[in-house]
Amino acid sequence: MTEIHIERPLKLAFTYDRYSDWIEEGLAPEECKEFQEDDTIDALAEALRKLGSVEMVGGIKALTRRLAISKPDWDLVFNFSEGYGSISREAQVPSLLESHGIPFTFSDSATMTLCMDKAKAKMVCEHYKIPTPPFVSIAPRISWPRSGFDPLSVFDDAIHAEALKSFPLFVKPATISTGIGIGQVNKVKSREELAKAIEDISTQHPKDALLIECFLPGREFTVGILGRGDDARVVGVRELVFISEGGLPPNADYVIDDSDPYFKQDVYGVGNKLGLDTKHPNPWPRDLDTSDPDAKAVGETALKAWKVLGCRDAGRVDIRQDNKDSSKAVPNFIEVNTLAGMIPNLSDFVRLAKERGIEYDQLVGMIVREALERYQ
Repeated sequence: MTEIHIERPLKLAFTYDRYSDWIEEGLAPEECKEFQEDDTIDALAEALRKLGSVEMVGGIKALTRRLAISKPDWDLVFNFSEGYGSISREAQVPSLLESHGIPFTFSDSATMTLCMDKAKAKMVCEHYKIPTPPFVSIAPRISWPRSGFDPLSVFDDAIHAEALKSFPLFVKPATISTGIGIGQVNKVKSREELAKAIEDISTQHPKDALLIECFLPGREFTVGILGRGDDARVVGVRELVFISEGGLPPNADYVIDDSDPYFKQDVYGVGNKLGLDTKHPNPWPRDLDTSDPDAKAVGETALKAWKVLGCRDAGRVDIRQDNKDSSKAVPNFIEVNTLAGMIPNLSDFVRLAKERGIEYDQLVGMIVREALERYQ
C-alpha cells in the first residue's frame, strides 16, 4: 500500500476516557481499570499535535455535547474511547461519529461490538475455519433463572461438549479487556474447580458473559497489526515466555524459587499486562524475527482473524499454539484487541513497533494515515 502523505496541518479531534475524569464522575476505582491514565492521554495528544491542531474532546458524553453545538470541520477523529456501561461500550463513540458522517481511526462500531465479545469473535473465526480452542459461552449471571439453574448444564448442549470434558479448561469474562478478571485461578483442572470458578467470576462480573475454553499447552504470542483487509500487515510478533516453560529472561539477575507460585504460573493476567512486577517479569517478552517460521505461522493466523472480523488501522491479536512441540503445533486464535494499549514504553503494541524502529510519535502518525487512506 502506498502511504498517504499529509500535505497540510490536519484538524484533529481526540476522543478518550481519562481515568481521573471518570473518578470525578463518581465511579469507583475498580470500575475505571480500562480507562487511560494522564500520561497516556498526554503522550497521544502530543503526538497528534505534530500532525496539526487537536481538539481535546473526551468521552461519549462530551462528544454528544460537542456535536449538539455544531457539526465540526475536523479532518479526522483519533478515537481512543473505551466507553462505559454496556457490552457495546467501545462502539459508542464510533456509532455516534458514523451517524454524523465524521471520519475516525480504528474499527467501526459493528466490529467493535463483535470483538468486544470474545465468544462471538471466536464463533466468526470458527466459521471461517480459523483454528480456535473448543469453547462454550455462558450468559451473564443477571440473566440466569432465579432458581434451579446449573451453569454446567450449558456444557451438555455445546457444540464442543466432548472436547470440553477434558481438563484443564480456562474460564474468563467474555466482554472485559486489559486482562481484568484473569489470573492463574482461571485455569481449572477439575469439575469442582470449574464450578467454583464460574461461581466466583460470574459473581464478580454479573453483567458479563463467561467464556470457557480448552486451555492450550503451547507457546503464547501477541501480534501487532497495521492496516485493513488485504493491506493489513504484521508489525511484529512477541512471544510471552513463562518461566516454568522457557526459563529466565536473558541477563536475569535473580533465580527461580520453586516454592513461589508466581514462578509456576502460565496465565497472562491483568497484573502482567500492567507491568506490576517489572523486576521479575513472568511471562517475559521475547520479540521474534519476522523470518522465524513460528512468527510467520502465528502472523498468518492473526492476519486471517483480523480480516474476517473486519478490524482496521491498528491493533493486536493474541495467539496460542496447541502443542508444546512447535514443529507439530497449530496457532490458535484467542482474542483480538481493536483498541490496543498505547502506554508509552510499556504496552505490547507500542514495544512491538519500537522493535521495528517505529517510535511512538511515528506510530501514531501511521495510524492516522491508515484512517485517512480509507476516507480518501
